[in-house]
Amino acid sequence: MKGLTHFMSGAAIASFFLPAVTMAGAERIGGANSFILVLGGLFGIMPDTMDFKMGQFFTKAEHEIDPDPMDPDPQMMAEGLGKALDECYETGKMVKAQMYPMRMGADLWRQYVVQFDGETNEVMIVINEVVTTSQVPVLGSEPPPNKRIGRYKIKGEFNITHSRPSVVDIMSGPMYGFVKNKEGKMEIEFLPWHRTWSHSYVLGAMLSVPIWLIASLAAGWHIGWLYGLIAFLGFSIHLTEDLTGHMGGSLWWPIVKPRCNGLNLFKASNPHANFSIDYTAVVLILFNLNRYAPSPAFTLSTFQYFLYGLILPLGVYFSIVKIFGEKTKKKKEGVISMEKALAREEMEYAAEEAMGGEM
Repeated sequence: MKGLTHFMSGAAIASFFLPAVTMAGAERIGGANSFILVLGGLFGIMPDTMDFKMGQFFTKAEHEIDPDPMDPDPQMMAEGLGKALDECYETGKMVKAQMYPMRMGADLWRQYVVQFDGETNEVMIVINEVVTTSQVPVLGSEPPPNKRIGRYKIKGEFNITHSRPSVVDIMSGPMYGFVKNKEGKMEIEFLPWHRTWSHSYVLGAMLSVPIWLIASLAAGWHIGWLYGLIAFLGFSIHLTEDLTGHMGGSLWWPIVKPRCNGLNLFKASNPHANFSIDYTAVVLILFNLNRYAPSPAFTLSTFQYFLYGLILPLGVYFSIVKIFGEKTKKKKEGVISMEKALAREEMEYAAEEAMGGEM
């Protein structure tokens, strides 16, 4: 989920507590204003903040693939990535490989695609066109066929957990973590530094303790517990929402360190999922603020409020998406370009085979 979605969810969780709502509006009724609802939102975005501001920069890759943007060698790139997999297969240890982008100018980048083929147990690198920072391809800028595709067959077998091609172009490239499972097959972890130690209910509980102590010393022990609880719930709702995606998280780190898989319901970037959760959070916050207010702004029953304010609007929204939305999943332009290059290579290979058979 997006950062805004996690923030709104954390604030919505906090709004279920009457003391929190009362303290948040205390200034309006002559008391000291509290930012306790915002605390839930801040802890809602904390796991990803720790990942992208800390974890990403403290994770070192054993293999770095940094191609020459002016003369990229896809075979060398595929071999560099494949040798990282071979090392993992031979040693049994996790091996990480960092792919770097190819910057060609202030607003130009050479695009390439990384693909792990589970059927042939190959690593494939396909060099695409030059693109702008807006990811618009420059027509006719793809390399010649003999310098476009690289393949490397690994020593072991894949147990594909990340089968979608990775398009690498602007700003930064992905890091892969390779691990050998109990069956001896290679598994691929996309962004191995993401959703590991930072996405743990245990860590969330540990971080909420200092919030509880500080709040208790500042506002009194009778209310300090609420700050700690809201911090923990805001942190926890983030982890729970992430479970709907593909990566999951290391939910019980440091007790259980491996990252579990998600439910694969939708991608974290899915706009419809993010919108529906954001909208639900707003509806819940308004509902709680109204029912805890000294003079409620509306007097609808709980059933009426959620029927008219949540169920029917979301029903209309998803009906419109179903009727007028895209009928099929749209592939990235880079993936389409890769597939065309592979199809062209296959046709040329078939033609060569046919010519060889005639001779």
